[in-house]
Amino acid sequence: MDVIVGLIGILIGLFIYFIPSFIAHKRGHKNKLPIILLNLFFGWSLVGWVGALIWSLMDAISVEQSNKSTGTSRAADELERLHSLKEKGIITEEDFNKKKADLLS
Repeated sequence: MDVIVGLIGILIGLFIYFIPSFIAHKRGHKNKLPIILLNLFFGWSLVGWVGALIWSLMDAISVEQSNKSTGTSRAADELERLHSLKEKGIITEEDFNKKKADLLS
């Protein structure tokens, strides 16, 4: 009986130990392997474990911020391209305004 309780305790401890790795894997984090290695080799220290946990959660924040800034820069690039086409006479003013309205909506 004591052996079973001990094994269950070890399994629970391992699960808690590798929570940062599980999070990184589940989220498909771009730095999944370094997070797993940090967790594996330095997770025993509280600093390594907390660092791996924060790193595994940071991807969601940075991707959201990146998508916002990338979306804005894409719209600006597309507007610049449309303006250039209009200036060259490839598209009409009406086409430019319609595409601009679609892009900004």
